[in-house]
Amino acid sequence: MTISKLGEDRVLLVLGDRDMDELALDFAVMSMENAHSRRVILRLTTLACRKSGIDISGKRLSIEAMQMTDCCYILVTVGNEPRRYRLKRIRRGGGCCWRFEDCAAFLGAVEALYRRGLSKTRNAAYEKGGAYYLVFERFRLPEQARGALTEFGEYAGGALRCAHIREHGRALCGHNAVDSIGRFL
Repeated sequence: MTISKLGEDRVLLVLGDRDMDELALDFAVMSMENAHSRRVILRLTTLACRKSGIDISGKRLSIEAMQMTDCCYILVTVGNEPRRYRLKRIRRGGGCCWRFEDCAAFLGAVEALYRRGLSKTRNAAYEKGGAYYLVFERFRLPEQARGALTEFGEYAGGALRCAHIREHGRALCGHNAVDSIGRFL
């Protein structure tokens, strides 16, 4: 776990996968309604603010969590209003990208994912420089999906590569590509 003071009223906590496992935190269910998540997040927030020299007694805390490829960022902002907690999860942090050399490999992967019932993951299809890409919003894909993807293509990268492909690639199917293309194969 890394704690960084970003200003007089902001602290950034970086929790690695190991930290998340040790604290039994799951980003998918992290909320202030979940008793375990709330207890752990408030303890981490108190610890981070105390170590950074920021007084939080009786103040409002805004807590934003963003999951990246191998870690979770938690940004704590301390306000002057009366005490209240708010946790905001930002889901657009991760993603993974798979590259296919030609159209046949791309269509083979789409068909394999579709036939295995893995078409409900959020994904998009792009073409860039003669290669085809499947971009997934989630970084952690089911084992069956990874098996089908490595059979036909190769892992191309995480969130940064996904952003590059989205910006510079030609969109073939911008939403649910596996479902949209797979039903016709």
